[in-house]
Amino acid sequence: MIFTAHKIGKQTVILDSPVSVFSSAAVGGKKEGEGPLGADFDFINEDSRFGEKTWEKAESKMQELAAKAALKKCGLSMTDMDFIFAGDLLNQCIASAFSARGSKVPYIGLYGACSTFAEALGLSAIFAEGIAQNCLAVASSHFCSAERQYRFPLEYGGQRPPSSQWTATASGAAVVSKNERPPFIKAVCFGTVEDLGINDQNNMGAAMAPSASATLSTFFKDTYTDPSDYDLIVTGDLGAVGAELLKELMEKEGFDLGENYNDCGLMLFEREKQQVESGASGCRRNKRTHNSKAQVRRTQKRSCGFHRCAHEPNQRFAGRNHSRRRPPYLFFFRKRRHLLMEYLKAFLVGGILCAVGQIFIDRTKLTPSRILVGFVVGGVILSALGIYEPLADFAGAGATVPLSGFGHLLAKGVRAAVNEKGLLGIFTGGITAASGGITAAIVFAFIVSLFFKPKDK
Repeated sequence: MIFTAHKIGKQTVILDSPVSVFSSAAVGGKKEGEGPLGADFDFINEDSRFGEKTWEKAESKMQELAAKAALKKCGLSMTDMDFIFAGDLLNQCIASAFSARGSKVPYIGLYGACSTFAEALGLSAIFAEGIAQNCLAVASSHFCSAERQYRFPLEYGGQRPPSSQWTATASGAAVVSKNERPPFIKAVCFGTVEDLGINDQNNMGAAMAPSASATLSTFFKDTYTDPSDYDLIVTGDLGAVGAELLKELMEKEGFDLGENYNDCGLMLFEREKQQVESGASGCRRNKRTHNSKAQVRRTQKRSCGFHRCAHEPNQRFAGRNHSRRRPPYLFFFRKRRHLLMEYLKAFLVGGILCAVGQIFIDRTKLTPSRILVGFVVGGVILSALGIYEPLADFAGAGATVPLSGFGHLLAKGVRAAVNEKGLLGIFTGGITAASGGITAAIVFAFIVSLFFKPKDK
C-alpha cells in the first residue's frame, strides 16, 4: 500500500485517503452514569470494581468490554484488526497489556497520560491510511487506581482543593478503518511538551493549558485557519481552571476561541452536584464524550461527541458539526467559503503578477529571459524589504508559484543560512532552500523537451 499522508506546516499531518471512525463504544462507572452523558454510555456498571478483585483488574475489564462493544457495532472481530493502539494511566500500561494479551493482534502500548486516546486515534488513522485496513484504539482510566498512584490512597482521606479534577472511571474503544463511512479523520496535529513550571499535582488544568494553546495555535497557523472556521473546538480535560487559562493564552497568540470552544472535562459531570471540583480528567474522558449521542442534540453546552478538536495537551483534533442525524466529520475541516476565499486570493494575486509579465512582453523589447530574471530579483528585493512575506501569507500559491516567489524563497534561504552559518550562508542558503524546485524544473523541462520543440516568443 502507498502512504498518501503528508505533513503541512510545522506539526500537522493531512490524510488524503478516507479514514473512518467505523464504530466506537464507551463503558463507565456509577458516577459517570449519574452525569449529563450517562444515558449515552454503552455500558454502566454500578460496581466500580466491575466484578474484579482490584481497581487495576477492573480497568482491564473495562477495556475488554469497550473493545468488544465497538467491534460488535461494526460487525468485525478481533481477528480483523491489524493493530491495537492502547494505553492507560497505570505503571507500564498494565491495564492495556493485560486487556490485549489474548487477542493475538500486534499491540502498541501508549502512554500519553490524558492524551492517550487522542494519540491512539491519530496513530490508528495514519496506519490505516497506509499499511493497515483496521486498527483498534483503546484507552481507560480509573479514579481509585489513579488516586492511589498519583496522589493519596482513598483511605487517607486527603482534602481535595477546588483546582483538582476527578479522574473518570471509564474506558472506550474505536475501530478506525479505511472505508467510505463517516465520520472521517482528515488530519492529525501532534503537539509538543510545554513546561511553564507548574508543579501542583492538584492543578492539572494550569499545567496542561500551555501545551493545549501551543498545539492549537500551531495547527491554526499550519492550516491557515482560525477558530471561527470551526463549529466546535473541544479540549480534553483542562477543567474549569485550565479552560479559562487556555482562552487567555490563545488571546495572546491572536486567536479568540469564543463561543465555539468547550472542554470535555466540564461536560462529563455536574460539577456542583457531583462534587468533582474543577471537572473530569483521565485517558478516557474524551472518548466518553466523543461517543455521546447527546452531542448531536446539544452541540455546545453538555456534549462534544464527534466534534472534537484539542483533546489533550499533547495532540489536538478539530471538527465541525455536519448534521443532526449523520455523524459529523472529525478533525480539521475548513468551511467552504473560507476555501473559496483562499482560491480567489491566489487567483487574483497570481493573475496580477502574470499580467505584469505579459505587459513587459507586449510593451517592451525585453527578452523573456530578462523578464524572468527581473521577477526573481524583484522577489528577492521585496522579501528583503519585508513586503513579500505578508503577500505570500495572504495569497498562498498565488504569490509562491510565480518566479517572484522563487526569489522570495532564495532570500529566505540565505537569511536562515546566514543566521546559522554566518557569511558562508550567503553562498549556500539560496541553493539549499530552492534545491527541490530547481531539481523539479530541470527534470520536468527535460521530459517536456523530449515531446515538444521549445520556441522563443
